[in-house]
Amino acid sequence: MQNDPANAEKELNTDLNVIFKPKTVAVIGASRDPDKIGYQIVLNLKDGGYTGRIVPINPKAEEILGIKCYPSLKDVEGDIELAIISIPAKYTPAAAKECGERGVKGIIIVASGFSEVGNHQLEADLVNALKGYSTRLLGPNVVGLMNNTIRLNASFGPYLPYPGKIGMVSQSGAMIIALDARTWVDRIGMSYLVSIGNMADLNFSDLVNFLVNDDDTSCISLYVEGIKDGRSFLDAVKVSKKPIVMLKSGRSMHGSIAASSHTGSLAGSDKVYDGAMKQAGILRANTIDDLFDKSLALSLQPTMKGPNMLIITNGGGIGVLATDAGEMYGVPVDTPGDALRQKLSKFMPEFGSTKNPIDLTAMATGSSYQDAVRTALDDDGVDGLVVLYCEVSNLDPQIAAKSILKGKMEARNDKPICVGFVGGEQSRRAIEWLQKNEIPSYPSPEKAVMSMSTLRQHEILNRSICLANSEIDGLDRTGVSGILADLKKSGTTVLNELDSKKIFSMYGIPVNRMELAKNEGDLKNVAGKFKFPVAMKIQSPDITHKFDVGGVRLNVKSQDEMTAAFRDIMSTVKEKAPDARIDGIVVEDMLKPGLETIVGTLKDPSFGPTVMFGMGGTNVEVLGDVSFRVAPVCREDASAMISETMISKLFKGTRGRPDLDSEAVIEILMRISWLARNHPEIKEIDANPVMVYDKGAVAVDARIILQ
Repeated sequence: MQNDPANAEKELNTDLNVIFKPKTVAVIGASRDPDKIGYQIVLNLKDGGYTGRIVPINPKAEEILGIKCYPSLKDVEGDIELAIISIPAKYTPAAAKECGERGVKGIIIVASGFSEVGNHQLEADLVNALKGYSTRLLGPNVVGLMNNTIRLNASFGPYLPYPGKIGMVSQSGAMIIALDARTWVDRIGMSYLVSIGNMADLNFSDLVNFLVNDDDTSCISLYVEGIKDGRSFLDAVKVSKKPIVMLKSGRSMHGSIAASSHTGSLAGSDKVYDGAMKQAGILRANTIDDLFDKSLALSLQPTMKGPNMLIITNGGGIGVLATDAGEMYGVPVDTPGDALRQKLSKFMPEFGSTKNPIDLTAMATGSSYQDAVRTALDDDGVDGLVVLYCEVSNLDPQIAAKSILKGKMEARNDKPICVGFVGGEQSRRAIEWLQKNEIPSYPSPEKAVMSMSTLRQHEILNRSICLANSEIDGLDRTGVSGILADLKKSGTTVLNELDSKKIFSMYGIPVNRMELAKNEGDLKNVAGKFKFPVAMKIQSPDITHKFDVGGVRLNVKSQDEMTAAFRDIMSTVKEKAPDARIDGIVVEDMLKPGLETIVGTLKDPSFGPTVMFGMGGTNVEVLGDVSFRVAPVCREDASAMISETMISKLFKGTRGRPDLDSEAVIEILMRISWLARNHPEIKEIDANPVMVYDKGAVAVDARIILQ
């Protein structure tokens, strides 16, 4: 079947089943040399158990590994769903074009030497070669893909991963090969293992969309170095009912985004990623072990619907460690109800404990584990169960494992269970056996509890996802667009405080009253519009942080003090910032003391406009107590942003002081996020401080920076 370039858009292939579940696979660059990747790929297809048609392409060979070769794609009869191109990078554009002409649905390019080493033109040539065809591209610079469900090893990795329900996508090819081997060591079951490479065409969004709709995958696991189109990625994952776990590299401050405002200096790219992942319901992993542990639990067990975790153990020590882990991971234990305690007391000696953890003691038998597990899971006051076992001479680990499984199967409901076995080789084998029977099991109590907390976190995150985020009322989008257009025409890139606050007001963001005194002669007229005390600030397009240059005076109580403050500010600023252009001094209402917070936005290279909240004032960069989300934010997003910061604790009233108005801050966060989202010419917004009171919140200072 030939493709018609004129109908390219209509024929664009969005059904990735033809790539991941092909009936025919061609290998362009197939080789008879065992040292060549083209040989390894053919060998993997043959030895992996793939039952589809394998078509080696090599004009100089009649057969490879007993499989008939063809000189070119044109010589192959029938449809070809997938072609793996294993030739030097410089020849790949021509080979890709041949695939497009032949009607191949998808291609994998394993060669490196493209944009990852700065050769952007060659990668552009590759993409252009496929224009006008429906052919999709995975790569270049990939190991390939593995599909356990049809025994397809379309890669140069050595073997298929351990079979299971996790669909994993990695930006690192070397990581794919390493993790492939690791799945067999830890018995972490994979449905798919995919190397995504440079993402010249297919990207994380495409592959997540495929895995979300794949019946053989129950959990999606990602290793990410960077996402090109963060917004399309978020759109893809937000609709996923399947859990997604991400390990993101590059978390150090060296990845921070350089910018001039408070917001920019606080927006290390990892903080933006962290907020975006929470917003989309993605669970983050900190290490490879963490990625595997969380993915295992999520692939085998339901979520933890409520907060009540029960621990059953045969050893007090590991029970205490599990209790500590519960506090650390956000699933603290509580004493169970009297009825459950009475039932559980029948399965232990008198010196056992029916508190939480439930200590069956070292005298525990298989039947006591079985009965305790069943009874706990059937109790309405238990939302998740962690079962621990310390290897002892009187209870074989295999018997303990089988007893735990029997108790789980006898329970009348489907609540999550995670297991921790601490011991030697026999305990390791018991862990392996439990995982084969779909009970996530680990070699430590901490990992078992962490995995249960993951099941709880996924439930909580799923509840808070905003699938629909409609623009809120009271936004003068047209008026602001006009002001910004005029300012850009005049060459303005940094808006002064007056213009910034005017725009804030047009979006319903509360600001304090202010007037500009261009010179000392304006002071008397300006003073007549205010009640003392007032605040005075330097107005300059070249000064971002006014305090740093002595450009702020607070609590000015009279006309005379105002005149003195004017002179003092002018003198100090000219000394500390001699080249700064001065527009005058702004006089503002002096607000009563409140909680100083910061609200801001910036443009992230992956996610576009993002919004920030945190502790405000002059020490904001030092403390770095901030959280981020991708704009626009809904009420739930804004509320979560506040809760994630340390300063949120100060919103609760103490010693007779009333609670602060978090709803007012939520409203500001939503409105400022729409301001950034609606006006792409805005690069950054800085409101520091936003003063929060028991009733209301006010942006006391404001700065908008344009592209």
